[in-house]
Amino acid sequence: MRVIAGTCKGRRLAAPKGDRLVRPTADRVKESVFSILREQVIDANFLDLCAGTGSIGIEALSRGAKHVTFLERDPRCVGIIEKNLRTCGLLTESHVRIRLLRRDAVKGISDLGKRSAVFEIIYFDPPYGVDLVEGSQLYTDCLKSLAENSLLRVDGVLLVEHAKQYITPNAVGSLRRSRQARYGDTVVSFYEKSL
Repeated sequence: MRVIAGTCKGRRLAAPKGDRLVRPTADRVKESVFSILREQVIDANFLDLCAGTGSIGIEALSRGAKHVTFLERDPRCVGIIEKNLRTCGLLTESHVRIRLLRRDAVKGISDLGKRSAVFEIIYFDPPYGVDLVEGSQLYTDCLKSLAENSLLRVDGVLLVEHAKQYITPNAVGSLRRSRQARYGDTVVSFYEKSL
């Protein structure tokens, strides 16, 4: 796993070994998604939700995102994110482009909503493939909470990575699915906020 492009291009990123719950986004999926986003990443406030290794958020920083919030509940993963940020030279005391929150996804979304946080891009990649029923509930709860807390800007995009077996809803509250991209067994659903 590596940073694909930008100021940190080529840096190798660490991942927990032998952990079924952490499934980093494949480099080819990451590369395709950021090719779709293109300049939208530049100067964006970016939320890496269920951040895992931090690979997606670090890619966003490398490509010019103004600020990235990493939201992850697992303390081991939080340690890996910090290690990866250090590897890329992004974790310094003076670095104001990063917020790392150790929270459960739904509670974290609610906390960000209370702070009136708003993002141009949200990447939601929960650990899927372990339990489809449990995973489906996490998708449902998080999408509902994202809509209720209005974390996505009107001109922003929410990307939801999931297994091809999981069917994402066409709409959740103010969020409307606008497209899907499939990469083997992985699908990324794109949502926009309706007025």
